[in-house]
This record gives sequence, C-alpha cells and structure tokens, in this order.
Amino acid sequence: MEKIAKNNDVELWTESFGAPSDPACLLIAGAGAHARFWSDFFCDALVQKRYFVIRFDLRDTGLSSAVQFSTHPYTIADLAEDALKILDEYNIKKAHLIGHSMGGYIGQYVASHHPERVLSLTSISAGPLGATPIAVEEWTKEEQELLSKTWSIMVQNKPTKKFDESIEGYLAVWKYLNGDFGLDDESARSYTRDGYERSNHKPGVAMSHLSVMRGVATKLEERSGDMKKIQAPTLVIHGEKDYLVPVRRGGEATAEGIVRSKMEIVPGMGHMIFNRELEEKLVTLIADHLSSVSTT
Repeated sequence: MEKIAKNNDVELWTESFGAPSDPACLLIAGAGAHARFWSDFFCDALVQKRYFVIRFDLRDTGLSSAVQFSTHPYTIADLAEDALKILDEYNIKKAHLIGHSMGGYIGQYVASHHPERVLSLTSISAGPLGATPIAVEEWTKEEQELLSKTWSIMVQNKPTKKFDESIEGYLAVWKYLNGDFGLDDESARSYTRDGYERSNHKPGVAMSHLSVMRGVATKLEERSGDMKKIQAPTLVIHGEKDYLVPVRRGGEATAEGIVRSKMEIVPGMGHMIFNRELEEKLVTLIADHLSSVSTT
C-alpha cells in the first residue's frame, strides 16, 4: 500500500507491506538511494517473520519532494524528522528502525533524540553519528588507499541522464561494492532503472545527501554525547569487504559507541546488497535481533 507522508512542505512517498497489527519496521535507505533499495524480496521476508514493513523515498529521491538545497539546506536532524513524520502518518508509536549507510546515521539520530519512538535499531554499513575512539583516529594508509580507489571507480562511471548510456557503469560500481557476493544483475538493473524511470530527480547520488554526510563528519565531536544516549537494543551489521565504509571506521566504531549493541561482521559482504543469499542472511540476523526485543 502506497501513502504520502508530509513534513511541512516535503512530501515523502511510502509503501507498506504486511499487517499493521504486527510490530513495525521502518527501512531507511542510504544517500541517493530510493525506497526500492530494499527489494520486494527483503520486505516480504520480514513480513513472513510477522512484521509490518515500511520503505520510503528519502527527500530528493524517487517520488518524494525535491528540495532546493542551496536555499533550503537540511541536516541529518531533518531527515530524522522525516522518518518520524512517516511513523506519525501510519499511527505508529514505536518502531524497529533498520538503516543502511546514511540510513544508519538517521536511525542513530532518531534513537538518540527520540528514544520513545524506537523499539530497536539496526545500523548496516554505517559509521557512528558521534565521536568514538576509533572514529577520531587518523585513517591508516591502507584505509586511505582503499577509499581513494573506491572514489576513482565511482568517478570513472559517472552516470548520464540516460539509463542506457549509464547502466554498464552503474553495474561496474555495484559489482565492486557488492564484495565477494555475486552481483544479482537483474536486481541491480531493476533498482538502477527505477532511479531513472520512477523518479522526479537527476540520476546519481543527490548532492544534498553528500552535503548532509559532510555535516555529520564535521560534527563528530559535537555529537559524541548522542551515541551515549542511544539505549535501544542495537544490532550493528557491517561487511568485511565494504570498500566505501571500511569495517573498522564503520561498524566497529559504531558498536563501540552504543552501550546496548552487538556487532555482526559478515564475511565477504560489501557495501551494497544485490544478492539474494546475502539478503536472506541479513533478514535472518535482523529477525533474530528483533525477536529478542520487547514490543511494549
């Protein structure tokens, strides 16, 4: 079922799966990613575990509103408010938050500043919202070289306005970011095509989202207290072969900053999840985590 939620002038396209009477899971995608980053298979698998699942287009992606960032800049706090407005639209008091990459940071912000709305948090392929001992360390030479290689591959395959001209470049990036798990070509193509055909926005990562993430990076020390305020049971999942957010800087740094957290490093997993076997693995990890949490 599709529904539009509103945060003042921003319209947010949402889609739900399952029975509203079941505990709710809000799926939050990463920078530039639209709702269908979370595949139908992934959503249906959670429904089979007896959860009510909501996915949505972040502002500046998919069918949600475009925001003129130069005149109306926004922050991670605003994206967190979007998530809360979606819960309000569905009359959900508390939900399990499941965020990937930038979505993990959004989930952390909600869990820190609005704990009364959060049953649990799952942060996937993300770093910490605030400073932790690892997060403030100097990047190692190996980490710097890895990130440089990753950005080089992404820049070499910069998308154009046409899907047919861009798809092979996208697939090259997705394959690289998928780690050791074989790329599900059909899933990756479908997701990428939706970015062109089911969208009110330019293809590629929204520059506004990159600005939001730069804002997070420059305020780690300022938000060090935010991590300590997260009391929701938290599962931190990170890929061993994440070449965009290295596991030490990402999952390990996040887990050490959240008191009630447990860490799962998935062998062979990269930053992206275009693989059915990997999706099944993630659903199993998440469902085991959610089942251990009280829904009251």
